[in-house]
Amino acid sequence: MSTRQIVLVCTVLTCLILSPFAAHAANPHFDAIFVFGDSYCDVGNIFLASGGAQPASPPYFNGRFSNGPLFVEHIASAWGLPMKPSLQGGTDYAFGGALVTAPVPIGGGAFIPSVPQQVALYLSQHGGKADPNALYLLEGGGNDIIDAAGAGSPQQLGFQIALGIATSEAILRAAGARNFLIPNIFNVALAPEGHANAAFNTAAVLATNKDLNGFLQFEQLLPGVRINRLDSFDLFQAIADDATHFGFTDIIDPCLSVTFTVCADPAHTFFWDGIHPTVFGHSFLAVTIEAIYAH
Repeated sequence: MSTRQIVLVCTVLTCLILSPFAAHAANPHFDAIFVFGDSYCDVGNIFLASGGAQPASPPYFNGRFSNGPLFVEHIASAWGLPMKPSLQGGTDYAFGGALVTAPVPIGGGAFIPSVPQQVALYLSQHGGKADPNALYLLEGGGNDIIDAAGAGSPQQLGFQIALGIATSEAILRAAGARNFLIPNIFNVALAPEGHANAAFNTAAVLATNKDLNGFLQFEQLLPGVRINRLDSFDLFQAIADDATHFGFTDIIDPCLSVTFTVCADPAHTFFWDGIHPTVFGHSFLAVTIEAIYAH
């Protein structure tokens, strides 16, 4: 394990020890959390848009792609902030199945908005102005990589994903946003659905993270702008290297089978299905993010 991973392990273990107190974490002076992304942070938009068909609840939890609340809900709750889907007038614009690079047609002229389109929708609903006192979470790219199924150049795909996220940040910043949380992408080859095209998936993730770091390098130095970067790649790699150290006994198999049978021990299983974490995986992400803002 590298020195960086050892530091990460220590930080996360501290978070997990303190996690029973997470609900009392101090709000770092944000008046809202606006979320743009995919199923990792969609608290119900695609469920509402599909008339409750996706994801099937149960066994999925209340229209979330997990068996419990998502990490953005844990954070919002800890900070005393609301978190509802934008289709119900809330601040979460993420849609399950969303790409960064393009909208996804779903028939009848309808489509799942891309992450940049979600940002555009938010601004159109707020007079082109972004609340400077809010936190803006920009997340995505995993679907772009998984759906590519190994076709084309992983480097070119990574560049396009990074460009979409960085452009979304720049547009929000120009509209007045000042506080951002922009994770890099975890290695989707570690997820059950990512095993089949592991080499392509890993290459595309590495390219995305490299290019996104480059795009945001100078933006992170702008006065009055705070861009926090969650290192999802190293975090997930640390779990993969020593799962039991983090309290997980299975990070390979999905807890939920294709026949919707739930595994015997979801509390110690990281992945709920082929790509999404269990509620315990989401809690793990949440306490890590809360630690970033505790300083």
